[in-house]
Amino acid sequence: MSIDLHTLSGAYALDALSASEADEFATHLGQCPSCREEVAELQEVAARMGASEATAPTAALKARILAALDQQAQLPPKVTSIHRARPRRWVPRLVGVAAAMILAVTGGVALLNSRGPESANVAAGSVAQVFKAPDAKTQTVTTSNGGHLKVATSAAYGQLAVATADLPKLDHRSYQMWAVRNGRSTSVGVIDDLAAGKVMPIPSAGTVVAITVEPEGGSKQPTRQPIIKMDPQSV
Repeated sequence: MSIDLHTLSGAYALDALSASEADEFATHLGQCPSCREEVAELQEVAARMGASEATAPTAALKARILAALDQQAQLPPKVTSIHRARPRRWVPRLVGVAAAMILAVTGGVALLNSRGPESANVAAGSVAQVFKAPDAKTQTVTTSNGGHLKVATSAAYGQLAVATADLPKLDHRSYQMWAVRNGRSTSVGVIDDLAAGKVMPIPSAGTVVAITVEPEGGSKQPTRQPIIKMDPQSV
């Protein structure tokens, strides 16, 4: 890869990298605390956008925004040899681009909740990276609907991954993952491909990760009791 890996945090947060790029950047995350922090921040922003009410854009608006994305410059980060936290003057701009991408391409929620085959491969690669991390902590738990969920956390990558291949398949319903804090649930996204699983930044202490069974395509807020609740700090 010929470009600066530090500039890929926004694309990685939106699952917009190829499988090989995602794997290379995931390895980079293990060595760069600044990028881990930025990815966590951007994924949290994207999750909150996905949880908000979506409005489908017009075809003309989509075309204008996509055209503008090609002209949107991104300031390079300032990186030192000891990985000190660099200024984030460019983050608001990047978040704006991310918001535009979500609005233009998907109407808000679909980018987080529906993925094509290539994106599913990226997700699978990210989950595998967390499980294979040198510092990975893993746990297998039983869900209330008779399934099994494998969970892994990596402090080096700053990520939590769930392998969902052993969950029961659903008809016309979807598994949806949530970050729950102080009674408030924020959608992490729908698990469309059980073989791929799901990955997210490790949430802060006091936040519980839950999975519910929702109507097909997911819900703005949980409509059923979780089939599993887990404290990432205990994995």
